[in-house]
Amino acid sequence: MNDKDIIEKVLAGQEDLFRHIVDRYKDKVFSIIYSFCGYTSDCEDIAQTVFIKIFYSLNKFKFESSFSTWMYRIVINESINFAKKRKTKIVSLHENFSDDNDEQQVIDFIKSDDNTEQKAIEREMQQLVQNTLVKLKDNYKIILTLRDIENFSYEEIAQMLNIHVDTVKIRLFRARKKMRELLKEESLYEM
Repeated sequence: MNDKDIIEKVLAGQEDLFRHIVDRYKDKVFSIIYSFCGYTSDCEDIAQTVFIKIFYSLNKFKFESSFSTWMYRIVINESINFAKKRKTKIVSLHENFSDDNDEQQVIDFIKSDDNTEQKAIEREMQQLVQNTLVKLKDNYKIILTLRDIENFSYEEIAQMLNIHVDTVKIRLFRARKKMRELLKEESLYEM
């Protein structure tokens, strides 16, 4: 069943079908939120809030763009709002986890292979990217997350953010440049 069919049925009273939307998009939603806040428990709370907002706002969706574009706009706005309220910086992924279960979720999140050294490198890179990403302005963080982490096209990003494709490209260029500068300041990036 496609998004449009599900939404129409939910709006017609078959509200239990909304779980298909949640199942279909929960991983991407969680990933975008995680890029903003980095705390597993906060991400879960924000994701819940996002899906509740989406459910109660479905009647406002006009099918003028794809459902995912509309939904990701809500995800981004909610993530930014949370980050502004929280006003905290992520120091380290490891320090932000309260127990081994949370740490295991991060390890599972990172692409794994049988090479233990490779896993450690990937974990370190994930931590480095997250630590640097949080230091960027929101508009740079959004662009990098959507393009380089979530692999959305320039056109999809432009629709989500309601900006021109050229603006997406310019912001992405500047965001990548700033990311390199921050990494270089930490002496962790060699050009």
